[in-house]
Amino acid sequence: AFVLARAGDAAVGCGALRPLDGRIGELKRMYARPGSGAGAALLAALEERAVALDYAELWLETRAVNTRAIRFYERQGYRRIANYGKYAGNPAAVCFGKGLGQQG
Repeated sequence: AFVLARAGDAAVGCGALRPLDGRIGELKRMYARPGSGAGAALLAALEERAVALDYAELWLETRAVNTRAIRFYERQGYRRIANYGKYAGNPAAVCFGKGLGQQG
């Protein structure tokens, strides 16, 4: 699933979901124009789509140097989890998870 956020005719963000393992989905390639307010709305739309796809949890990875993204995901109710898959053992990666239906 792919979601595009627009403000008028301009794209201000995008993101995608993919199946990861069982009822776990992975949030991929989420980008939002800083200061546009699109990030939270985009993430909410992706989470709604994940529920419709019957995912019970979403996982994601971001870079450890991306402190803005780390703070954003923490504010949205995501918690740090052990690095998974290709991110396992990679100190440059920070992984997060969120159970769907939890309030962020």
